[in-house]
Amino acid sequence: MRVAAEFGAPLRLLAFSLLIIGVQPAAAQFYVRSPDVEKGEFALEEHGALYSGPGEDERRRQSHEVEAKYGFTDRLEGLVEGFFRQDIGEALEARQLELGGQYEIVEREGDGLGLAFRGIYEFALQSHEPDEILFGPLAKYVRGRDSATINTFFIGQVGSDIEIDSLEMMINWRLKHELSDAFALGAEGYSEIGDLSHAGTFDEQKHRLGPVAYYETGGRDGKAEWEFAGGVLFGISDATSEFTYKFDAELKF
Repeated sequence: MRVAAEFGAPLRLLAFSLLIIGVQPAAAQFYVRSPDVEKGEFALEEHGALYSGPGEDERRRQSHEVEAKYGFTDRLEGLVEGFFRQDIGEALEARQLELGGQYEIVEREGDGLGLAFRGIYEFALQSHEPDEILFGPLAKYVRGRDSATINTFFIGQVGSDIEIDSLEMMINWRLKHELSDAFALGAEGYSEIGDLSHAGTFDEQKHRLGPVAYYETGGRDGKAEWEFAGGVLFGISDATSEFTYKFDAELKF
């Protein structure tokens, strides 16, 4: 009963968020994950993207990811994610349900290096699409008000509907400078190679980067903490959309 009382409000908020996603335009997954894990912390996140100027291999209107995570220990957290996407000329669809966890290998205290490993099983929600397994390291280095974060993820397809025999690879990175306790500016980059055994040329892969602004509030005297980010990512390869407008919203209890 105590667990139900403690997490009832966050779970209701997550359900409401999923409902909103299902009936309104939203957007997506261009977010650099931190290796930090905090015991007892419950977080709800939405990572969205709107696309402009279709690329040769990317013809999307919007996509977004909703994530709930909870720190079971000082090093281990559990994850539940839902991924939604709308291609040009199509309706917004639920594409994947994702379950997994993250383990913090090197705990960072103040300046220095933090390192973690994330693994997720992604259940395909559309027929004739394969399930996927995502795994890889997350690293963050902090020096004063400056930080650099990088995620390197590999994705393998499983099931009877696999489309490639090799692995996909995604590299997400962020450089960030804190102007104050609340505001920060930075740059983010995202690269995706759909098949490592047939990587193709740079222009056949998906690459984008651009400026991002960050804002944080709350988190003191037992109050919930809000984090927001927004920016524009420029496609720098022919396969990628010309512009991707991203936003992130995170609520921590």
